[in-house]
Amino acid sequence: MPSIALSLINVTKRYGATAILDGLSFGLFRGEKVGLIGRNGAGKSTLFRLLTGDETADAGEVVITQGLRVARLSQEPHFAPGASIRQALEAALTDHAALLARHQEIHDQLHGADAAAEVRLFDELQTIEHLLDHWGWDLTPRLKAAATVWGLTDLDAEVESLSGGWRKRVALAQAWLKEPDVLVLDEPTNHLDPEQVERLEAWLQAYEGALLLITHDRHLLDAVVTRMLELEDGGLRSYEGGYSDYLLEKSDREFREARLTEHMQNRLRREMAWLRRGAKARTRKSKLRIQEVLDLKGTVEDRTRVDIRQGLAFAKGDNRSDALIRAEGLQFAYPGGAELLGGLDLGLQRGMRIALLGPNGCGKSTLLKLMLGELMPTAGEVVCHPKVAVTAISQGRGELDGARSILDNLADRAAIVDTGNGTVLAHVYLTRFGFPVDQQSRPASSLSGGERNRLLLAKAMLNPADLLVLDEPTNDLDIPTLQNLEEALVGYGGTLILVSHDRFFLDQVATHTLAWNETGSPRWELYEGPPTTVRSLREARRIAAQPPERGEPSRATPRAEGTRPKKPGLSQKEQRRLTEVEAALEVLHARLAGLDRILADSMAFLRLDSPGHQALKDREAAQVELGALELEWLELEEKRTEP
Repeated sequence: MPSIALSLINVTKRYGATAILDGLSFGLFRGEKVGLIGRNGAGKSTLFRLLTGDETADAGEVVITQGLRVARLSQEPHFAPGASIRQALEAALTDHAALLARHQEIHDQLHGADAAAEVRLFDELQTIEHLLDHWGWDLTPRLKAAATVWGLTDLDAEVESLSGGWRKRVALAQAWLKEPDVLVLDEPTNHLDPEQVERLEAWLQAYEGALLLITHDRHLLDAVVTRMLELEDGGLRSYEGGYSDYLLEKSDREFREARLTEHMQNRLRREMAWLRRGAKARTRKSKLRIQEVLDLKGTVEDRTRVDIRQGLAFAKGDNRSDALIRAEGLQFAYPGGAELLGGLDLGLQRGMRIALLGPNGCGKSTLLKLMLGELMPTAGEVVCHPKVAVTAISQGRGELDGARSILDNLADRAAIVDTGNGTVLAHVYLTRFGFPVDQQSRPASSLSGGERNRLLLAKAMLNPADLLVLDEPTNDLDIPTLQNLEEALVGYGGTLILVSHDRFFLDQVATHTLAWNETGSPRWELYEGPPTTVRSLREARRIAAQPPERGEPSRATPRAEGTRPKKPGLSQKEQRRLTEVEAALEVLHARLAGLDRILADSMAFLRLDSPGHQALKDREAAQVELGALELEWLELEEKRTEP
């Protein structure tokens, strides 16, 4: 059985009279990968600070096994003032540098050492040389490797001057360099672009140490962890498997508990009826039964206590036009900067939910500002319907006035607000979003990231909109709120443009994806489907665009007679889509065949880092994608063959 890497033993942590963690215990085994989730305010960050030593427990112990190397990454990493990226990475190599220095010291001490000291020094030297054979005899190659892996090109740049995404890359490179035995990460995907999140995921999958991962990124949890912990009411509940397994097991547990609660409620009704019939409390037996009824009543009340959580709903505007905004030949470049759009043509149709997919710095927020008229293009034009109603939430959350209270930010001192389904008192409306009445006078500047986000969503839902523009709405939200937001956006009847680094969220919500292509002209390409389908659809477009070799039919066309003529049952757009789907199916079948060859290898699962483990996950994902594409192909093919 593997040994414990770190553990919490009966840990209690209070802030005032409130116990955030109450007698909490758990152990993280060496080599185990555990995901930790919980609502905002449940105590996840408190637990992280206890593990980093930034705070101490009021009771209990936090134990990290002696001799293990531990790397911790906070939500907002901090660095030495004025430090460059190179200096920050070198700071992560202090153990390596100390070994090199000690190696030289031992050689110096061996001159003139007596026999006993010589034996001791040689033993220590052998241990150090073994470690240096693994780490290297020079710091420079490791620094270069970290910079390459995490895409850090300018090592002389000052870290604190970088954006949040670049600072997070530097912090991840530091943790990577330490080669820790224990890795504790708090929201590591915040501010990372999709490419870097995939890189982080690959590293954590290959990582062989003990991992505690605190994140709301459900895709990452499913891909990496083998056990889930849910922090609730100061305690922990454990579930085996990844996030999807957690959902299934939790649903099953809640069903069983609901049946037990129903049984207890029926018993309580019978007992309360006995009391109401005028049972005398004179005998000791009667008094005991009355106390049992009261205890049962308290237990049922605890079990049926439900968190009051308002379902989110965005109101659609009154505009009935199918075309809301149209961009034609759109180009834009900041002074001295590169062209970001390359002549983009884009039409926003009613009901489209478009996800913008691209790396940090590619111009997602700039494109949003151009579409909303906040920036003027250097060429081309944006034409808006004259009566389009727009609601937008920017990444910087500038829509809030930090000097004003929470309540005044919502309704400008109005006592009553109109939710679209009737009127309600403004302070009552805010309680539905987790803002107690006694806290609504706080200035907005005191709010956390998640609280600012919730307040902006509350404001947005009071404004009927034909076009909803959300730039990173998922930042700092807990998983239950993310699930509610997903449902609200799927049910929204207007048009949506969405920027988010949460891949799981985008796949649940988006009907179309506008994807960045650095070498394309234009730079942005529109695809039908969520972001996970872009890679195969882009490959399908590439194959469909290639001319067939002489004497061979086009690979994108399954019939031997060449290109299928346009059928009256399909529009031009649908015909192009059918061609793309057929090409994508061919790509997926080839990919599945390659994965099957890997899985057929007897060595595929020999070790933790053997290729079979990843191939199995890739095959499951490809099968899901294949099923969706086959269903779409059947619908298009049926329409094509209609008389």
